[in-house]
Amino acid sequence: MKRNWDVIREVLIEVESLGFNERSSFDYSLSYRDTEENTSKAEHALLLWKAGLITAVDAGSMDGPAILAPELTWQGHELLEIMRSNPVWDRIKSVASDKGLELSFEAILALGKAAVAWVIAQ
Repeated sequence: MKRNWDVIREVLIEVESLGFNERSSFDYSLSYRDTEENTSKAEHALLLWKAGLITAVDAGSMDGPAILAPELTWQGHELLEIMRSNPVWDRIKSVASDKGLELSFEAILALGKAAVAWVIAQ
């Protein structure tokens, strides 16, 4: 799997939007029987969980890895605040592309500050 920051942004927004009751039964799961095209969001959610940007209950089984009741951590909220705004997110991606930079966590944090300043100045 190649990391896709747009999918990561989708997962962060989705997890943040879960209410208390909805969260308790919400899960991201992978089955060894899944086809590749149906696994991207769950794979990225599991990646965010392993990176500490999401907390969740490990619900993995013999059928495959899974997490239940995901919540954003402080760091997850901080990352989402940088990525949430479409103009800021688009600016981060375009500057990274123009400069030949690969998007990483650190690059997004650094470019996010510059993108916010650019959006405010527009």
